Amino acid sequence: MNTRSDAVDLQSLLDSIQEFIVVKDGEGRWLFCNETALKAYGLDGFDYIGITDGELIMVRPVYADGFRYNIETDTLAWQNGHATMVEKSFMGLDGRINTWEVIKTPSFDSDGKRHRLVIVSRNITERKLAEEALKVSENRLRHLAFVDALTGIPNRRGIMDMISQRLAALNASAHRDAGAALLYLDLDNFKRINDQLGHAVGDELLVAFARRTRHALRDADLFGRIGGDEFIIFLACARRDQATDIAQRLCEALQHPWAIKGLQIKTSSSIGVAFYPEAGQDVHTLKRRADEALYQAKAAGRAQVNVYRPEGLAALR
Repeated sequence: MNTRSDAVDLQSLLDSIQEFIVVKDGEGRWLFCNETALKAYGLDGFDYIGITDGELIMVRPVYADGFRYNIETDTLAWQNGHATMVEKSFMGLDGRINTWEVIKTPSFDSDGKRHRLVIVSRNITERKLAEEALKVSENRLRHLAFVDALTGIPNRRGIMDMISQRLAALNASAHRDAGAALLYLDLDNFKRINDQLGHAVGDELLVAFARRTRHALRDADLFGRIGGDEFIIFLACARRDQATDIAQRLCEALQHPWAIKGLQIKTSSSIGVAFYPEAGQDVHTLKRRADEALYQAKAAGRAQVNVYRPEGLAALR
């Protein structure tokens, strides 16, 4: 067997692969490094045998952070006493940040002393980029699943979930007497407007309605579209008088004419109010009872606020 020839072939083989392969002794001195790793560290043509990462910081200061990270993770692998995987990122030859998955495998002699540290690294940049792209896509889809495409505010699923979370926190809190209210509102005569003026005008009216409503609320208030021209609002930390005042002011603000596509549209809004906790302690009960109050506001002539009470409904005129 031609041992010299076999050694040359092995070196050529290790130099041809894209993974980094580095072998160090128990003191951290470099014993072997394939061509891929040498080029990445800017060490091709350099006699690295016997040098340590600490010394390499002085030789190649541009890669100082990488060599410091080598020292830190080498120590971790020795402490673990078994193969240890870490990730490492640095500027590659292609001018972009490259991420490498590094496996450091220590071995010990019969006396338990450090013998060799074999380090194999592979470039996982493309995988990381794909993972990030997938994460962005998933977040976008998740966002779309909870946001109304027309108005940009939470949709039915989004607002119901948000209110449920607020109510769960209130139910678990000792400050339930701080007060909260759910408002159910819609645009009076919206179907007639939509039918007579067209869906394009109707859509712009809904967008303007959502914008004006949001402007009238506090930052902490939750606002979402249930569907069609129906919306709900959750007023947290609002006493009864505060909640009814907000509802009344909102009702008045929504009676002002709307300038849509060169048209002056006159309409109004009816609002039903259900107070927490007497009208309900979960979002579905509060929504149902606020909807009952809204129905009564419609029956009483529209453009008004009605409050749900167990013994009946009271109109605020």
